[in-house]
Amino acid sequence: MNMQTPVVLFIYKRASNLKAFCKILKNLDIKNIYIVSDGAKSIEYRVRVEKTRRELESLINWSCNVQKNYSDINLGLKERFRTGINWVFEHTDRAIFIEDDCIPDPSFFTYCDELLEKYKDDKRIISITGNNFQPRKNQVKDSYYFSRYPHVWGWATWKRVWDQYDSDIVDWPKLRSSGWLDKLFPDRFFTRKFWTYIFDRLHSEKINTWDYQLTYLSLKNSGFNIVPSVNLVSNVGYGDDATNIKQKNKTIAVPAKKITFPLKHPKNVVYNDRADKYIEELVYLNPLGKVSLFIKSLLGIL
Repeated sequence: MNMQTPVVLFIYKRASNLKAFCKILKNLDIKNIYIVSDGAKSIEYRVRVEKTRRELESLINWSCNVQKNYSDINLGLKERFRTGINWVFEHTDRAIFIEDDCIPDPSFFTYCDELLEKYKDDKRIISITGNNFQPRKNQVKDSYYFSRYPHVWGWATWKRVWDQYDSDIVDWPKLRSSGWLDKLFPDRFFTRKFWTYIFDRLHSEKINTWDYQLTYLSLKNSGFNIVPSVNLVSNVGYGDDATNIKQKNKTIAVPAKKITFPLKHPKNVVYNDRADKYIEELVYLNPLGKVSLFIKSLLGIL
């Protein structure tokens, strides 16, 4: 195939997966590649960061257009993703994003490419993800469903969406005081409390991340995120060397599978509420977290 949608690779210090990953891109004859890399946060990491950059460049050995955005200093997750994606959308109106600790099935790229075109003018759609963490009983008959929540271990979006992104969520205090989350989740106490806690910490810069802001954008705009019927991207980036995820859990290293073409499109753009409630329980609300949120609520902290 000759896919024109750019693929954006976020890399840091993990070179072990690059050979298999580049083999997929080469077989698909990906023509436009953007590489975004943060600078090393320590002298110890500098060698590994530079090695990862060199190895990736050597592995991209087919005819394609490669653009690089390498930081000389360590910006951290929030700033590196924000500035990196800003840079990408100075050059294109759509893109597929993946990190160096994620292993996709090749069909992930074709799936994203097709849906980026299909929904390019539908402003309700926020993102297309390659991740599905649903149990078998929650699986859908179509090729994908719609969710409130974006997942970013392999995802795609448009410039029109990213133009609305605010890494500092400056309007959160106004929305918080308006009771917005109470209206959005009237029957989901812990969901409301969880997002209040997260958005408070984002706004006060106590969390150095970029992806919760995309969820904020989606929830604020009543957006829809496309989730495949099977998991298309496996995240293998856990362990002592990982930035955030130290232990394997139910969402980490779920095997990537192939999606069937032609895609079977849902008739209506509606939330799969059952699937969303499962994600809230699986990803956001473990039992200990619920206890903590309940106590904070009683104490008036939330």
